[in-house]
Amino acid sequence: MAPNDILEEIPYSELKGAYHTLEKKNKDLIDGLYYAAFVQQGLMPQARHFRKLQQPYFVYYNPLHIIGGDFFWIGKKGDWCFYAVGDCTGHGVSGAMLSSLAIGFLNYVVYSKQYDSIGEILNEIDKKWIETFNHHEEEGVNNDWMEIAIVAYNSKTMQMQFTGAMSSIMMIDHENNFSRHKSNNFPIGGWQMEPNRKYSTFNFNVRPGSKVYLFSDGFKDQFGGTRDKRLGIEKFSQLIRASSYMSCQNQRDHLEYQFNIWKSNSERTDDVCLLRIDL
Repeated sequence: MAPNDILEEIPYSELKGAYHTLEKKNKDLIDGLYYAAFVQQGLMPQARHFRKLQQPYFVYYNPLHIIGGDFFWIGKKGDWCFYAVGDCTGHGVSGAMLSSLAIGFLNYVVYSKQYDSIGEILNEIDKKWIETFNHHEEEGVNNDWMEIAIVAYNSKTMQMQFTGAMSSIMMIDHENNFSRHKSNNFPIGGWQMEPNRKYSTFNFNVRPGSKVYLFSDGFKDQFGGTRDKRLGIEKFSQLIRASSYMSCQNQRDHLEYQFNIWKSNSERTDDVCLLRIDL
């Protein structure tokens, strides 16, 4: 029997009822995602929190499926201001739940633990992340992980620290010199390929007028252009450097425009999160 013949045997009223049922379920799902996005973004810093740190900034945050695994976070402890951008496994609901867990761990470790360098913060988060998912070990499916970059800045001493898990940051100093700095090449959590891994701390002396960029891989990994290829880290770096003279808001708007121009009609591939801090 042909598919059309099957459809002809189903009464129109039943088809209409099934359609409206699916339509309502879809609406309920979308409404739930938008509410979850409202909650997730409520966990992340608001403009008033950034103002308390007194450093000019911008955030370009664009999840793939309304909610996602990318997040940004800030904090202050003593004379040190903390900035972080993270990228958790997956997109949508699963990624958002992991990002909420990561934000909770950051708040707990930064404010409740003692440490001499910010690499120790990631050591502690890695332990807690692994403990959280230990119940998966018997099933052999523990591959929930996170990439993250954390920067700590002391405006009194003009010192900056950077640590990360499978991430990097970009810097433009007060003389407009560009540099990119990589972190350890293993994530938080996930399959434990590196025994007794420790996260390094990189120290910098900075000057007023310097800029720091923290980012997930969603921007640089987006497909687009005339050949539908990934943008790549080099072109992404060029976009950052070429527009770094702009004010925070203007550069944010410019980079969003460039992202959409590059993507054009290509399918979105990932969440995007980009944070600039002016020192």
